[in-house]
Amino acid sequence: MATDSSRPRPGYSILRSALAAMALLLTLTAGSAPRPREILVHGQRLPAPGLPPAGGGGDESGGSERESLIRWIESRHRAAPGVDWRAIEARNLQASLAYAAAVEKAGGARSVWHERGPVNQTGATAFTTVAPDGKTLLVATSQGGIFSGVPGTSSWRRLTDNLGGYIRGFTVSPRPEVWAAAVSSGLHGGQVYASRNRGASWAPARGLPPLYSVYEMIQDGGHPQTVYLLAVSYLDGRNAVPFIARSQDGGLSFSLVYAGADFERPGIWTSRTSSGPLYLMSHGQLLISTNQGSSFSPLGRAASEATNFAVLRGSEAGAPTLYAALGTKLAAETLYASEDGGGTWQSRFQLTGTSYYAFDALYRGGLAVSRQDPNLVLFGNANAFRSTDGGRSFQPINDWSNYYDDPAGKLHADINGIHFVTYRGQETLFLSTDGGTYLSTDGGLTVRNITQFGLPVAQIYSTWSSASNPGLLLAGTQDQGLQLSIPSGGTAALGNTQLISGDYSGLTSASRDLTNVFALYPTSTAANVKGFLLLFTLEGSELQVFEAPLPAMSRSGAFAASLADPDDPSTVYVAGDHIWKMTHRGNGNFSQSQLPQNFSPDQIDYVSALAIAPADHDVWYAATFEGHLWYSRDHGATWTESDTTRGQLFYSSSGTLAVAAGDPFTCYVGGSGYGSPPVLVTRDGGATWSEWSNGLPSTVVWGLAFDGSAAPALYAATEAGPYVFDARARAWKSLLGGGAPAGRYFSVEGLPSLHLVRFGTFSRGVWDYVPSTR
Repeated sequence: MATDSSRPRPGYSILRSALAAMALLLTLTAGSAPRPREILVHGQRLPAPGLPPAGGGGDESGGSERESLIRWIESRHRAAPGVDWRAIEARNLQASLAYAAAVEKAGGARSVWHERGPVNQTGATAFTTVAPDGKTLLVATSQGGIFSGVPGTSSWRRLTDNLGGYIRGFTVSPRPEVWAAAVSSGLHGGQVYASRNRGASWAPARGLPPLYSVYEMIQDGGHPQTVYLLAVSYLDGRNAVPFIARSQDGGLSFSLVYAGADFERPGIWTSRTSSGPLYLMSHGQLLISTNQGSSFSPLGRAASEATNFAVLRGSEAGAPTLYAALGTKLAAETLYASEDGGGTWQSRFQLTGTSYYAFDALYRGGLAVSRQDPNLVLFGNANAFRSTDGGRSFQPINDWSNYYDDPAGKLHADINGIHFVTYRGQETLFLSTDGGTYLSTDGGLTVRNITQFGLPVAQIYSTWSSASNPGLLLAGTQDQGLQLSIPSGGTAALGNTQLISGDYSGLTSASRDLTNVFALYPTSTAANVKGFLLLFTLEGSELQVFEAPLPAMSRSGAFAASLADPDDPSTVYVAGDHIWKMTHRGNGNFSQSQLPQNFSPDQIDYVSALAIAPADHDVWYAATFEGHLWYSRDHGATWTESDTTRGQLFYSSSGTLAVAAGDPFTCYVGGSGYGSPPVLVTRDGGATWSEWSNGLPSTVVWGLAFDGSAAPALYAATEAGPYVFDARARAWKSLLGGGAPAGRYFSVEGLPSLHLVRFGTFSRGVWDYVPSTR
């Protein structure tokens, strides 16, 4: 997800590649895979969309656009009091994996799936380590599982499916071989999983308390079976405090060895090359343990006791040489260094004031020091920075904007982790970004994208597809921009090209083609970014992209709700506290008007989903973040709240609506289902709603869509995977099996002319389901 400094990054070369792909559509034949070439439209380049306007609401807590999007996603998991939705989803994930395995074992998949990519737009990666054979790399992705391969390959092998969150640590212990992954489920919550069969199956590590947050997990260089976890838990039942847990069996089980006194983010480090002490930086004080964390003794003090944020790293060259990124309010401010093993410290570099959010990436591990050169230090946030003088000065490896002209040799924006490892006999640097993993053998002086091709872990928010060509689609992604597919024959996975970078969702159009498709860029109060509307138009081979600022809404989701007007392909409705009508008047000029109904009387609620009945365009439905359900019978002019939600509300957050094609008074709504039904249905045009959740687990329903067949079936994209409503059994059924990934499905659309249902996952890209003809 783009940070404040990495807003949409348009690139003419990318737009030209997209145009080339579109120009060749007319000559495609089955099985062909055109190579985009540079062309111009009417002899001129298209104007690249600009940056979002500055301004917007402030957020005293600071943070980044990434954090705003994570908070928005987490807010959609509204739950009844006392219900732990993270624990529920952890169980859902394990149940999904077990179900898919059982389907395969029973003699083949009951579901037919085709992976559609993209195969050339890698999503976020987090860690890279070396397999026990010393040659194969293991790449842990942000949410798409773990893949193996070697640099230069164009096909990475998936070893394990989604582990259910953002990986904060990944270790491999030999003899006996154990893999361990420390996973954060978002801003709060997490779990450690261990595998004894190279990722084929995972089980929660034993001995850990419920985790409030996961900071990092490191490994003893001399005894790799010894693994240390730094996390946060409510150890006394009331206060969240950091703790260190030690495993001596590679991560299968842990025991607590240290607990802090108050909430902070301390730092830990131990040698990566040999056995040595465990170091702990807490409240500016360095402590050392020579008994694997059982007890600590103070060494030198680097900063004041008020310091409550620390990331600690070291170089084995020296006494060792230690570095600590320290700050207050849980944010990094200053980089300190000690050349005498932690006895004395010097302030080396101010991390604040650089216009980058040091906290965001450093929190996830974006600080690294060479094992061999104690003066080689790197840190990352939107960009990666490199120092060769012991942290006294830093230079960016490259600016994020350089990536679009050289994706193979320039870092993508947003650094998720930086790690020095020994690979093929030499120290090798791996940098994990929101656009894949990079390798460097010269300490970051130059970098090479090793996952640009063949690592299909894109995080998809929304798709919009051509009704006549299954290989032609738009995808709104997490920090890999608005993408246009490069069609090919058959059902093979596709390559995509970015039209504009950043995060996009809410793809909607009045027609089932790509003539006029609207998309939304998110609003981030934390990063002081206003969202905007993007209009993608395609006529023949002529592609145009227009941009307009969103209306001034007092409340909305990170992505505003959006819906194309079925009677006017140039009009879209966007919604937050009110509904706004935005119409493209030509040449990038938009008009906008506000509908009168206020959906935020408490100044908290906002419209999270809109729908217009296909059979009667005067019948509208609106669902809100707080679970209120509204209906209009006069084209949105006036609204009435449902009797069902006017009184006692469910503990739900609505987010998707689907109206039956032939009955304007039948509509389904999906949302969070932790203590309340995840799906409801109305048969009277919205006046009353009843539960329609038989067969669904407690989860979030992110998307609902009909397949559009003669006897239309209803499909759901959920946090717990893809589902279809079986009309004969009157129950929802999982569609897992056939290779489809377990995990979070964000979008679904029916393509009846192609006999497909297309899902967008937030871990493994776009997948097509082929409904049975029986």
